[in-house]
Amino acid sequence: MRQEELWDDLYSGNPTTWRGNTVIPIPNSGDALDLGCGNGKTVSTLVDNGYNVTGVDFSHVAVEQCRERFKDSRFVIASICELPFQDDSFDYVTAVHVLEHLDDDSLAKAVKEIRRFLRPAGYMFIRSFTENDMRSRKRADSNIFYRFYDVDTILKAFNGFEVVSAGVKEDRTRFNTIRSRVEVLLKL
Repeated sequence: MRQEELWDDLYSGNPTTWRGNTVIPIPNSGDALDLGCGNGKTVSTLVDNGYNVTGVDFSHVAVEQCRERFKDSRFVIASICELPFQDDSFDYVTAVHVLEHLDDDSLAKAVKEIRRFLRPAGYMFIRSFTENDMRSRKRADSNIFYRFYDVDTILKAFNGFEVVSAGVKEDRTRFNTIRSRVEVLLKL
């Protein structure tokens, strides 16, 4: 089964797969692009903070769910490796839990696309699970492709961007497990 179909099945089986808003930095204003928008958890935060939002996902089910929830935003079905946007289109790009689904070649293509459509002095925010995350073993055993990054790998992929902040964020849950993710904010 193709990755797109696996994600379509996930969203079809549970339209509220990820609920609420995600906490992300708000470094500027203007036009934002949420890569791998899923059912809109990051889109919701961007909209609430006044951005003009475009979301992109290769899951048509996820995009349809976003279109139903966010009538004033734009959504596109596409791979983040080949995006239908003009150069210098966005002030802020978010990739929350999406880059970990890319192999090396796809990551290089996605970074090239981001450089193309991110405006000069625009920001890029990346969040990606680490191997230490409590859910990593379950993810590694699924049919959905996962790759776990460290900060250095992400910074190397985005070579040439200014690093605003970069690190691993870990939180202990009430069940004494660890949520662990790389968080990187870059500026072009």
